[in-house]
Amino acid sequence: MAHHEDFLHYLWKFRLFDQKNLTTSLGEPIKILNVGSHNTHSGPDFQSSVVKIGDTLWAGNVEIHLRSSDWSRHKHQTDQAYDNVILHVVGKHDKDIVRTDGSLIPTLSLEELIPAKISDAYLSLVECMDWIPCGRQVGQVDTFHVRNWLYRVEIERLEQKSAAVEHLLMEFKGSWDDAFYIHLASNFGFKTNAMPFEMLARSLPRYLLDRYKDKPLQIEALIFGQAGFLMDRHTDAYPKLLRKEYEFLTKKHGLIMMDNFLWKYMRMRPVNFPTTRLAQFAGLVLSSSHLFSKILREKDVNRVIHMFQGLSVNEYWQDHYRFDVPSQRRFPLLGEHSLNNILINTVAVFLMAYGRQNSSQDHINRSILLLESLPPETNSIIARFKEIKLSPESAFFSQSLIQLKKAYCDEKKCLSCGIGMKLLNI
Repeated sequence: MAHHEDFLHYLWKFRLFDQKNLTTSLGEPIKILNVGSHNTHSGPDFQSSVVKIGDTLWAGNVEIHLRSSDWSRHKHQTDQAYDNVILHVVGKHDKDIVRTDGSLIPTLSLEELIPAKISDAYLSLVECMDWIPCGRQVGQVDTFHVRNWLYRVEIERLEQKSAAVEHLLMEFKGSWDDAFYIHLASNFGFKTNAMPFEMLARSLPRYLLDRYKDKPLQIEALIFGQAGFLMDRHTDAYPKLLRKEYEFLTKKHGLIMMDNFLWKYMRMRPVNFPTTRLAQFAGLVLSSSHLFSKILREKDVNRVIHMFQGLSVNEYWQDHYRFDVPSQRRFPLLGEHSLNNILINTVAVFLMAYGRQNSSQDHINRSILLLESLPPETNSIIARFKEIKLSPESAFFSQSLIQLKKAYCDEKKCLSCGIGMKLLNI
């Protein structure tokens, strides 16, 4: 397998090639004084480079390709943005290249300059078909380095998730409580019912629910009614009462009910049925008005966690998973796994987003501390990492491992990964 262009970027950036007696394709001596700054946007690959070619000192840009002829294939010969390229660095020189004015661009070929050790290490990673490219080698990297990289990866994940929060915030004209309410509702549905839960929240604005915050029956009627669960011919008194109340509230507020078929039950345990989740969501709405504002004010992360524990759920759900279908008696509270999921994917994310938006290091630190206070997640990705002795001690690091797998390992971005880069230099 041939080298990739990003590998040549890596070699140039860190000068990982034989720099003795460098010459251009025409035999002129080259001395690299500054490789420049890596440009990840449009335009030449490295900017503000300084190179001495022969007796002339050049300052400008460096462009990198696998072959010299790629310059023409990418149509740089007609793009004046590349006229300031002072050196064309290539894996293999197969064609002389000129600027738009016809002047020749000096070319440096790395073909014979790449150390075999680095080349072999790189190819062993990108050609690997294992679960993750470095699964058999990661143990060679010291724990301190791995931990530092995982810390950076999780901050990256939180910042990426913050971008979605910023879009919601714009939609709700800067209202953090409204944006939080929508995101929280979506999270309540987890992956299977995230979409209908968000639709439900959008059809029941937070200000409307706040009007009935001290009236459990009305809140439950609004939530189950809008979700489309009160239109059947019910036999139990509780859903009959909810339906009567919902019909009144529908006329009063001009509500339009969702389609019931949007909610999914397949391959789902009863504790995760949408009806159970809706009952828990109603309990959260009843126990918390302006919830995110309260979270922002609370400096103790344990008290933040407590806000979501022991939610009061209508006693009807102690022996029902669906309306009119009795079940064994249970405690329909939000389970620890579900609670932690919400704290990880909504609360911590919003604290990070708020901290970034308002330049508040305190809230950024609280986001991190919250994740460090929660136990690591248990899923197939974490289980596989444990097999190679990468066992997270908190949700902060289990989230980091998920980000590592999806953003780096799956994409084989070993040259952008702190662990992969370390292995290439071992």
